[in-house]
Amino acid sequence: MKKKKAKKHFPFFTWMIAMVIILVAAVNTIPGFVSKTKDVPVLGRLIEAVEFQEVLNTDQLHDDPLTSASAESGNFSVMGNLVKDFSFEDGIATGGTITDNVNVKSISVTKDNGIEHIGIGFTQRGETEQPQLAAPYFEIAYDENPYTMTFTFHGARAFDANDFADLKKSDLVEDAYWLVTHDDSAIQFVIVFNGPVLMEGKEYADPAELVVTVSEDMHANDEKLYAVRTPSHLFGGEIPYYEEYLFEETGLRVLRENGILFSTWESEFFLEVGLFERKEEAEQKAKEINEKYGPEIHVFVDERVKFYE
Repeated sequence: MKKKKAKKHFPFFTWMIAMVIILVAAVNTIPGFVSKTKDVPVLGRLIEAVEFQEVLNTDQLHDDPLTSASAESGNFSVMGNLVKDFSFEDGIATGGTITDNVNVKSISVTKDNGIEHIGIGFTQRGETEQPQLAAPYFEIAYDENPYTMTFTFHGARAFDANDFADLKKSDLVEDAYWLVTHDDSAIQFVIVFNGPVLMEGKEYADPAELVVTVSEDMHANDEKLYAVRTPSHLFGGEIPYYEEYLFEETGLRVLRENGILFSTWESEFFLEVGLFERKEEAEQKAKEINEKYGPEIHVFVDERVKFYE
């Protein structure tokens, strides 16, 4: 009588591993397999768990057009390594590190389907100029009516990009100008937009670069505001002294009264000391400043409507 040949049994977990390998291969190599099986109870859950995801899956990006543009842009690239993303909390963004002898070397604009990337590059000054590895400490303030970004870079002592040549190509930028400051280790300039914008930023290192991405804000409301401001003066005149007198005040910014756009020279500027929704509040603030500083400072109320025409 022949003995029956005993069947070889594999442990249960071995069968499970084999099934998982087969499932993973099928999900990620056989076209149409996923779509036909995802609705099957239990099996569909397993398929979602083992399906490989692309590193940049645009369907999962935030609906914000700025985010989509940053991730999908085909005509915009940065050489440096990403340090951080930064947002504008209450209109202010900060970052960078303590540096010195930095040159604000370049300001560029790259258009991308209604989105614009404003890139700011830096170098280290010396006998021979070298790439700047880390961005200098910076503060960017966004304000309304007019819609401006005031850039301040600490530890910077040169500003080769002060002609703002590339900004003239922008569809969103109306003007730009350099600010005089009594701090010889700080560079300040203002970019003026032709309307409200949405914005986000990225800081890069090695080499250092800041990229502020902007697009038109279609949901901003038109309304009247009241500004407290000084008289206007020629570039390099009394404005820096006004800033020193009023350093304790909030909401300070320098605006151009008249002159050639994108040219700092032969222009008149004034110092704004806050924006108010109610005329009575603005008049009270102006009265307080005039009484506090006497003949040294004179401010008055300027009525404005938000959008440039």
